[in-house]
Amino acid sequence: MQCGPRGENKTPLHLSAEHGYTSNVTTLLQLGGSMLIRDINGMTPSDLADKAGHTECISILKEAADAREKAKLDIHAALRDSCGQGDVSSVQQLVASLSKDAELIVNMAPSGANTLLFTACQTGNKEIVKILLEHGADGRFHPVTKYSPLHIACYHGHRDIVEMLLLRFPELVQQHTVERWLPIHASCINGHVAVLELLFQFPYNKHILKKFRDSSGQWEYYMPYDINERDATGQNILYMACLLGNKKLLDVILKFRVRATRIFPDEDITPSSESNPVVSPTKRRISNGIQSLMSKLNLSRETSVENDYDQVSVICPLRIDMYCNNNTETALHAAVKGKHYDITIAVLNAGANPNLIIKAYLDYNESMSCYSVEDDVNTGQSTALVEACKNRDVPLVDLLLRSGARDDDCKALSATVQNKDETLTAKLLSIKAHPDPEYKINKKAMTDNIHSSHFSLFSGMSNLTYSTIFPNTPAMINWHNQRCNLSQIRTQWLIDASLHLNHRLKQNPRSYDIALYAITRLDVSNNSLTFIPLAVFQLYSLRYLNIAQNKIEKLPIPAESPVKKTHRRKSISTKELNYNCPVLEELYLQDNRLDHIPEAIFRLPNLVTLVVANNKLQYLPYNMWLAPKLKELNASFNFLKELPISPVENTKDDCDKISVSSSDSQLSSHTEIDLDNDGCSDVEADPKQDDGVFPVRYKKKDRTLVQLDVNKHHIWCKSIDVTEQILHSDESVTEKSSQLSALNLAHNLFTSIPVVLPCLAVNLTRLNMAFNSLRSMSHITSYPSSLKQLDLSHNQITVWPSLPQVEAQDMMEVANVTCYATSTSMSRDKLPIIGVRRQNTRSVRNTVLHTVCSHRRHLRLDNLRTLILADNQLARIQLSTDDDGDLSSTEDEDSDRNTFSGKARLMFPNLSMLDISNNNLREIPYNIYELNNLSVLNISGNLGK
Repeated sequence: MQCGPRGENKTPLHLSAEHGYTSNVTTLLQLGGSMLIRDINGMTPSDLADKAGHTECISILKEAADAREKAKLDIHAALRDSCGQGDVSSVQQLVASLSKDAELIVNMAPSGANTLLFTACQTGNKEIVKILLEHGADGRFHPVTKYSPLHIACYHGHRDIVEMLLLRFPELVQQHTVERWLPIHASCINGHVAVLELLFQFPYNKHILKKFRDSSGQWEYYMPYDINERDATGQNILYMACLLGNKKLLDVILKFRVRATRIFPDEDITPSSESNPVVSPTKRRISNGIQSLMSKLNLSRETSVENDYDQVSVICPLRIDMYCNNNTETALHAAVKGKHYDITIAVLNAGANPNLIIKAYLDYNESMSCYSVEDDVNTGQSTALVEACKNRDVPLVDLLLRSGARDDDCKALSATVQNKDETLTAKLLSIKAHPDPEYKINKKAMTDNIHSSHFSLFSGMSNLTYSTIFPNTPAMINWHNQRCNLSQIRTQWLIDASLHLNHRLKQNPRSYDIALYAITRLDVSNNSLTFIPLAVFQLYSLRYLNIAQNKIEKLPIPAESPVKKTHRRKSISTKELNYNCPVLEELYLQDNRLDHIPEAIFRLPNLVTLVVANNKLQYLPYNMWLAPKLKELNASFNFLKELPISPVENTKDDCDKISVSSSDSQLSSHTEIDLDNDGCSDVEADPKQDDGVFPVRYKKKDRTLVQLDVNKHHIWCKSIDVTEQILHSDESVTEKSSQLSALNLAHNLFTSIPVVLPCLAVNLTRLNMAFNSLRSMSHITSYPSSLKQLDLSHNQITVWPSLPQVEAQDMMEVANVTCYATSTSMSRDKLPIIGVRRQNTRSVRNTVLHTVCSHRRHLRLDNLRTLILADNQLARIQLSTDDDGDLSSTEDEDSDRNTFSGKARLMFPNLSMLDISNNNLREIPYNIYELNNLSVLNISGNLGK
């Protein structure tokens, strides 16, 4: 017992020690006197004895303290042994014998050991825990590991003990360990579902609740801990459950709901419009009574709206897509890596995003120099779909694809190709088929080509609809740049891609092939394909095909359709075989290794655009001129030297064919001499020519001609007007002529303008022959009269167009006046049948018009609008044609000639754009003004050498 303030709150032991009464000190210690009580000055009996210098008393007090401490340690050790063995009776007896020191001994933790309560919770003895709690055991945690009794009880799954601890120490649910584990983490590590449910559903006091917001930021709720808390390695309880593959534990986590209230934005609580109301003049005139009534109505309406807006809901507080495991992956990634199918389904159903990437792990404590951008890209761009493909887990791949997983970076496809897994390859390629909003299925071809025996397969089936037998969704397939060294395309992959959009066809496996009729577009460009299956050229609804930027050396040889084999003749020529793409309009073959183009390509009935640039082509088939609807042909960046000429059939020698009129020409003398020298005649009357005009065959080397006079009476034979250009009136010829309007021959090996252009490309409007080896622009008659754009830049041209020399025997000059049109239905106006003799006063212009065929019967290009001659070697600009044959004209004719030599002599009268930059020009001709439509003239870079 202590004294009062006047006695400085001292006990008898204080006084005895202060005065050195050793016998009294000994007696008081034997009676249990406390050596820890301090007086008003904070002094213990030992302090007072030491201050007074009573060494004997100090020794007695120290010995007594050591003895008492040893006794406590002995009792504590006995209690620890009993708790560890689960001996409830021994613990009860030992604790009861402690009397007033029970709380002190129960909470002792000698030498950094855990408390007795921690040990009892670890062993799971509920009765011992209860005894310790009744005798003052507290919930202190370990000073180093930060492990609390609640943590260890959750870790071992002792639900009853967890409940007892929550009732006594609810704040322990917020205690983190050194690993940043909460009790919810401890219960998940070993999969204790019941303990986790208790931690979720326990009624916590309000003083330990904290405010949280959901992932959307629209709701707030109260919980004693953050359910999305991540430990030191970045793992939350959702990630742990998925990593362990514990479906029951995951169900408890995903089903957990908490009551939440909607968060009101600041602008809704105190809107700025209410702070400064604007009163209209009309409102001011309303009486106060009506105004107050309207205010009340408005107030009630706002109150009701506010009540509706103030919603209370039950939400799931989980962040499904939170990155864990050192911020590298989500719970879905862990489930997929572990091949946990049920776990993956549950997480996806909870709203997990299947397209989130797996990030790269970067240890910022280490030097960043050991990481490169390439490492980050290679290791940090995986996805759940990629991991499933690496594991060859077909069910998981199907599940992810059904859930909207994408493979935009082709990482998953690359993994399947490396694994040579064709099943997964087909699945991944099939998701890249999309409905075509523009083109439709060619149902006519589908009904015409499907054999009637196919329908007999379904004769015994009921409830069949059109969509279960035929595809109804047009498919456009985009397999461009798959980044996986895709070296082949299988027909089954095309079928699977079409079935991806026509699901109901899967009900009838025997009709899978019909799914190919649904493909309207196919893009397999920028891959590593070495060949294309013939099935690609048998897609009846295909309108767009792009197989550019591959390694294809040759296209498949067309074969007869299996359906048509039953109706075929016994013998059939290979040349008659065509590709079965009746509606194909665009075909892109550029950037491959093709050395020839099959003739069947040009027999495609609806082909409009063909691009074969950057290949190894040395020639093009003659069928390019016979393509029914081909309008655009790009053959740039090849090895072409000339354009195809029709092979002459039924001839003994290799001859060219030209037509000559019945007029008296000076060429007759030369041809007769040649015939006499040869001693043979190659003249044969063609029965198909009935207008007094005979085809004359001449050998390529000798170029011999025969002139025959044939009289045919016409009403207009004595009065005829020669025009610069003859219009074709025969519609049949127009229909059978080439429809080519754009021809790109840039970057080839041409040394001259192809001589066949005016006769075979009669509808050509754009011609590009840049970057060749042209030295001349040839003759004005060497271009189709329909030409609108002409690009001859980056050549070696030094001479402007001139008139052909019709009387010359030079092989090239004869080729420039030859007609190369070989259509059997050629109309009469294509041949020079004008019976006018060559007179001395006739100009070369008239001679040309009377000699050449109708395709070349023009001395100017009226339709030409754009002419590009940049980067050549031109020394002058020539706008009109020269007439070297008008040598003996009279003075009367000079006036007519001056009039005619104006705009009528211009080669390009309607030119609007002329580019002659980077040449050797010194001056611009004075008559440049005659080009009335010229709006762009580029003459830069001319140094005038």
